[in-house]
Amino acid sequence: MTSRPPDFHELLGEDLPADERERLRGVHDLLVAAGAPAELSPALERAPSVGGAVRFLPRRRRGAVLLLAAAIAAAAFGGGFLTGAVTHGGGTKSATLVIPMHGTRAAPNALASISLEDVDKAGNWPMRFTVQGLPKLPRGGYYELYLTRHGRIAAACGTFNVHGGRTTVSLNAPYELRGFDGWIVTRHLPGRPEEATRPLLTT
Repeated sequence: MTSRPPDFHELLGEDLPADERERLRGVHDLLVAAGAPAELSPALERAPSVGGAVRFLPRRRRGAVLLLAAAIAAAAFGGGFLTGAVTHGGGTKSATLVIPMHGTRAAPNALASISLEDVDKAGNWPMRFTVQGLPKLPRGGYYELYLTRHGRIAAACGTFNVHGGRTTVSLNAPYELRGFDGWIVTRHLPGRPEEATRPLLTT
């Protein structure tokens, strides 16, 4: 069943502050871009632990986000399981799990999603990482995606740069994911080693 993605303005109307509207539009765009995935693969019948701490939103904001997510899920797959496909140079490969990330106080307008694919025979978990809202870094700077354990950096999954808009890169997690409990993004800046452990995005 195919249906058009829900219209952002029809879903939320006009009764939202401008900054909140922009943040929710970013979530809307990322969810629509993720598309509708295939059925869960046998490798993920027991999903890896990738969640972080739960934070409750104010009632009005929580309602708007839930409404938006529900409408997109219904439109994406006729009310069924929200799944998607990841494009690789003209072909597609099923995404088995899409993990959303949100900005911290250090990057409040940043949003990202991790499209985690099937684990290969060697134990690699390839992924497509899509991010927006992070600034382009000065020469020599770069961002890095990490897995966390008990809220601390535990394993690197790859580095990337952005151009100031939306960026999508291929990364990899060559680990048993059940041993971790979340993901963060930090940045590396010349002469500022403290930035390498300061989360900008988190699950």
